[in-house]
Amino acid sequence: MKKARTQSLAGVIRERLASIEARLSVGVRQEVILAELAAEGYETTLKNLRNELCRARKKQVVAPAAPVGGKAAVTAAMPAKPHSAPVTARTPEGKGVGTPKAEKPPENPLKKSTGFNYEGTKDIDPDDLV
Repeated sequence: MKKARTQSLAGVIRERLASIEARLSVGVRQEVILAELAAEGYETTLKNLRNELCRARKKQVVAPAAPVGGKAAVTAAMPAKPHSAPVTARTPEGKGVGTPKAEKPPENPLKKSTGFNYEGTKDIDPDDLV
């Protein structure tokens, strides 16, 4: 027989999230927590419990809104100096001093073009013909 509940399962998990997380971190199985919730009248499946834990964690992570205020609040939120890319040393010609160009790998002999290379007949001596 189910007990009369005044709060939803999601509300109970959000309310007890810190203690549930602490128990999970020391090795208490989720099935044990599920059984305890079922004893209190919150019967659900293990998959639903995991989904509700995930939703409660997401809601907990949401940061509070920034305080609305004057200039002090705006300057406190802004970084002191904007970040920029590092400047590289330049030679007088205007070319950057950096890592040397990677050498071109040697040509693969297996990828050479194959087939007949026609070079024409202009260099053939007529005496060489049979």
